[in-house]
Amino acid sequence: AAVERFVQVIVDGLATGSLYGALALAVVLIYRSTGIVNFAQGEMAMFSTFIAWGLLEAGLPLAAALLGTLLFSFVAGMLIERVIIRPVEGGEVHTLVIVTLGLYILVNSAAGWIWGFGNRSFPGLFGDGSFDLAGAQIAVESIGIVAVLLAVVGILFAVTQRTKVGLAMRAVSLNPDSSRLVGISVGRTLMIGWGIAALVGALAGALIAPRLFLDVNFMGGVLIYSFA
Repeated sequence: AAVERFVQVIVDGLATGSLYGALALAVVLIYRSTGIVNFAQGEMAMFSTFIAWGLLEAGLPLAAALLGTLLFSFVAGMLIERVIIRPVEGGEVHTLVIVTLGLYILVNSAAGWIWGFGNRSFPGLFGDGSFDLAGAQIAVESIGIVAVLLAVVGILFAVTQRTKVGLAMRAVSLNPDSSRLVGISVGRTLMIGWGIAALVGALAGALIAPRLFLDVNFMGGVLIYSFA
């Protein structure tokens, strides 16, 4: 029984840690490119998860709702960078902290105004099945979460190492001034970086929500672990 419990805890722990890592990845994507720690990353993911819930309530299949949410998140992330963050980029650290904290409050309040502050259930992306592993009952969801997030990491690695957009993002994060001199559009690259971070955060939110109740504050604790 001890071995079975150990296996189950390890697998479930890897799945939970992967979720924290996914949101942490979104935070790091922005920090590496702009030097900004985005305190609103969790709230952006929460808002996107509510978008997915709304699409499901409207009758869309889960796959279509998730795809629509990821697209919305990518565009919203780019718009946030362009409209809210761009005017203060390169400014004082305290200014950047206040802006992202303000964005945190804005997104949280907007979600509460639109959807209310009650709890909702959110369907799991992998169902509620399980299988036997070394005598332990392992949830398909746990394996699915780890597999999806490993795939995300692999895709991001390929993008940053093998594509022009990824190379531009790396160049801008290292030296934006030199990047401008060699013809890289720094503003567009930063917008894409924020868009990708918002997309990854939204995916994390959709994976975390089934394990918790969906409400406007459900990503708060997750963000703390992700910062760590």
